[in-house]
Amino acid sequence: HRDLHYPLRRQRQMCIRDRLNRELRASSGYIGGEIVSRRRKSLEYYLGKPFGNEQEGRSQVVSTDVSDTVESLMPSLMKIFTAGDNIFHCEPAGPEDEKVAKQASDYINHVFYKENRGFSAIYTAFKDALVQKNGILKVYWDDSEKTTREEYKKLTDDEYNLLIADPEVKETEHKEYEEEFKDNNGKVLDKVKFHDVVIHKTQMYGQVKIDPIPPEEFLIERRAKSIDTANFVCHRVSLTRTELIEMGYDADTVYNLPTGDSEYYLEDRQIRYQDTDFSAPQDRGDNSTDEVLIHECYARLDLNGDGKSELLKICLAGNGSYKILGMDEVDSIPFVSMTPIIMPHRFYGRSVSELIEDIQSVSYTHLRAHETEADIVCRL
Repeated sequence: HRDLHYPLRRQRQMCIRDRLNRELRASSGYIGGEIVSRRRKSLEYYLGKPFGNEQEGRSQVVSTDVSDTVESLMPSLMKIFTAGDNIFHCEPAGPEDEKVAKQASDYINHVFYKENRGFSAIYTAFKDALVQKNGILKVYWDDSEKTTREEYKKLTDDEYNLLIADPEVKETEHKEYEEEFKDNNGKVLDKVKFHDVVIHKTQMYGQVKIDPIPPEEFLIERRAKSIDTANFVCHRVSLTRTELIEMGYDADTVYNLPTGDSEYYLEDRQIRYQDTDFSAPQDRGDNSTDEVLIHECYARLDLNGDGKSELLKICLAGNGSYKILGMDEVDSIPFVSMTPIIMPHRFYGRSVSELIEDIQSVSYTHLRAHETEADIVCRL
């Protein structure tokens, strides 16, 4: 991508925020709407939740046809895509390319399986698609700076000097001491100096990331037929202040951003987490882990006034009153979608859950209607 370094006037920033705000509110899946209610209903059927018309003292049994169907399909799907050693295979253009093609195949499979937990990513996306219409994968280059803590004991002078010579290493604790080496009679033969050290290593290199995206975090233009041709796509996610700083944003700017979870898409998540302790404490006592709502928008806008739109990645922080954190011109939108039943000329397909829900509803009614007299007597 190309960074847009030229300054934007305040009026221009306001125009961009207003345009993105309209796109967000008009996007499919933003607040309520048919897609959100459809996904919520399918997830309730999959989890076997009560229908709400149960009567006290009567049977509370709920059929699980949706769950049974989805779970029976998952092993076959995973076997098709992950049964072999390699999920990706590069075809050589000619005999002279066979060696390079094999190396490329091995590398891509290593990146997918070893660096990104590819099996789990595909499994999650498949199940999202079977239950909630579309499964979304985000494939992108992550150049965030990651700082890790490492502790070493009994390093020799050479090992210690080699370790701290790395420009990515910052020494935070250091202890130097000597140990005596004695013979069997207790005579000191030699003294050796050792080092115990704790370092923090900031890794500057990037890597390919493949992440499954929850359906409620993905927004797209309502009339879009595909991700590639959409004029607006957005990843709506809560990130901690630490994660934002690791992504390269200014620390002072990050710590002035408002925090708090979005009320807009809690409706989608409530049903998924209603059986778990999902609520977080309001005050953790550490601002570094406070969550900030981020809208990572991919929009086609005519920014330079030449009459042609450019594909821009614009990161907005906040909820309602947005602050532009960064804006880049990019080549593509980093999302991949899959759906079990493709609907021509529209982005969202149909889920397997939609096909089975009526059967589950009929099974539910049948089970409730055919309680035996013995069952009723037992309850009394």
